[in-house]
Amino acid sequence: MMTVYGYLFLAADREHRVPVADQSSGLAAFAASLGLEVTEICVEEGDSLKKPFRDRPQGGMLFEHLQPGDVVVVLRSEWVLASAGSAVRLLAELRKRRVSLYCADLNENLTLPVERRLVVSEGNQELVRGLLEALAACESSSHGEAIKAAKRRSRRQGRYIGGPVPFGWQVDDKGFLRQRADQQRVIEAIKEMRGAGHSFREIAGRLGDEEGISLSHEGIRRILSADRARKEREQGGASVPAER
Repeated sequence: MMTVYGYLFLAADREHRVPVADQSSGLAAFAASLGLEVTEICVEEGDSLKKPFRDRPQGGMLFEHLQPGDVVVVLRSEWVLASAGSAVRLLAELRKRRVSLYCADLNENLTLPVERRLVVSEGNQELVRGLLEALAACESSSHGEAIKAAKRRSRRQGRYIGGPVPFGWQVDDKGFLRQRADQQRVIEAIKEMRGAGHSFREIAGRLGDEEGISLSHEGIRRILSADRARKEREQGGASVPAER
């Protein structure tokens, strides 16, 4: 006998939760529009959307009980399709078991090819776009956070994370920024001249005339700004390694 399961997801962040009552009534209305009636409800609470559906406590239990002909109904596709890779595997497994997966936000059955083949045509553009947007939202969130975390970690360690190498520094063979002694001396000279009241243009001119160093007045300004920012970071506890 066919069983129609309603899968409810309660986010760990209470601000973004959809109440159980709202989800239940929404699923009942959507199932009725399909000529179905939800007979069992599974509530997933406090787990991560980034975790594959089968690896969640309720999702895994539900999956193990599914039989050919059963139906799973969910309000939002991102609640079951954690990423592109896991979504492909889940849909393939459900299709193999002859289980239907209906997502209300896509208004489609995503598994059985006879009823839900995804065709890129005028009629299915909204479905395809909605599915891709749901997957991209999950993946970009985790991927973007991982990149940001890696950059923050590298920056704290004093590693070079890309972009122009600042004047006064060089990248060693391990990817760390190290002070360049000759250019650090130039920076100290620039700071002394600036402290004595010289303009950026005057400093650039003196460096060219006396040291043969070609720097524009904007270059002088950027060097001083970068040096000031570095010292502020050091005072905040994120020091930059000195030359060894």
